[in-house]
Amino acid sequence: MSFSNETVGAAVQPQSKGVLERIIGIFVSPAETLRDIAARPSWLLPLLLVAVITAGGTYFLKDVIVQQEIEKMEKKNMPEEQIKQAMPFMDMMGIIAPVSTLIFTPIMFLVFAGVGMFVGNVIMGGETKFSTLFSIVSWSGMITVLSYLINIPVMADRQTMESATSLGSFFAAEENKTFFHHLLSQVDLFAIWWVAVLGFGVAAAYKFSTRKAMTMVFVVWAIFALGAAVFKSMF
Repeated sequence: MSFSNETVGAAVQPQSKGVLERIIGIFVSPAETLRDIAARPSWLLPLLLVAVITAGGTYFLKDVIVQQEIEKMEKKNMPEEQIKQAMPFMDMMGIIAPVSTLIFTPIMFLVFAGVGMFVGNVIMGGETKFSTLFSIVSWSGMITVLSYLINIPVMADRQTMESATSLGSFFAAEENKTFFHHLLSQVDLFAIWWVAVLGFGVAAAYKFSTRKAMTMVFVVWAIFALGAAVFKSMF
């Protein structure tokens, strides 16, 4: 009895994970799940989930955002009349902030995938497609969804935009403008988790060893974190 090549190929080819399996797998078995995503890239659903949930969380925190902007103006000793004149714009921030989040989330993912492709293809000598990396970035972004769902109620209760899971949350309010504070604010439990998951994805996309992929993504993340801390400390 003989089998055709098509029959044999269909028998040995593993079945692709479903959407729910991928969502759960990102949290409980990221290496295996990201190998499946690298083999069969998709990005629209996770990108929409991340963008919509983060935008919704930003809208939920709009009063906190407005209050913090008012406090900044008061610390600069702005006259009360000027603060009142700025209030219409402050109220608009309740709409501008979530819309901006909805727009910039895909842009940030495109940038992350582009930087990853430059480092992986050009510097590290690997080879993969942009669509594969963009899918990996999008699916690994599910970690940030969990971060938002946990942090938003805490932020609303504490009336601060400081993540409760970052080292920056241990600083007193008056120290929140220092470079050291901004740097430690980048060291967040969920950020580290996200980078680690991204590392598994890079390993799957490039066929790198896990150690090589993790080194690559954590070095790139450290550079991004340092740049963000420098930028924030300037304002």
